[in-house]
Amino acid sequence: MRQIGHGLLLVALAAGIFGLLPRLGGLTRDAAGLRHARIPFLVAAVVSQAISLGCYAQLYRQVLKALGARLRFRLAADVVLASFFVSHLTPFGSATGTLVAITVGYGAPRSTAVLAVLGYRIVNYWLPLIPGTVAYLRVRLHHGATGQKKPAAPGPSGPPGKETTSCSGQ
Repeated sequence: MRQIGHGLLLVALAAGIFGLLPRLGGLTRDAAGLRHARIPFLVAAVVSQAISLGCYAQLYRQVLKALGARLRFRLAADVVLASFFVSHLTPFGSATGTLVAITVGYGAPRSTAVLAVLGYRIVNYWLPLIPGTVAYLRVRLHHGATGQKKPAAPGPSGPPGKETTSCSGQ
């Protein structure tokens, strides 16, 4: 019964935010555009985010398990969601410290909690920085700061009186 109450509270909160958006300064037009959103895509986005958060919780749980600490999935999900909540409210984020503190608070030894959080953060934060950096550099090199595709550099003109063709033969 409690979970149903929490679900209803979440829906009411989302509806309240959706109703407030048009009244906030500068957001009227953008919020009005949300009214034309495709509901199946919004539902798919919410479901995929829920699955993603579940995967984060399961990853954290498995890292703890590898270090000898057992944690129920529900508790791992609460710990991960609490760390996301705190990191979004505080400047510079504090997910790592929050994860350690909550895990220790639930009885795990501090050394186990620190190792688990470091392993978890390496997999879900530091490793994705590698492809993220590559993608960022590709966008910057190909599109520049404006986001528009940069023109191709002019090629060599060849000997006088002789035209050059592109690699595709055109």
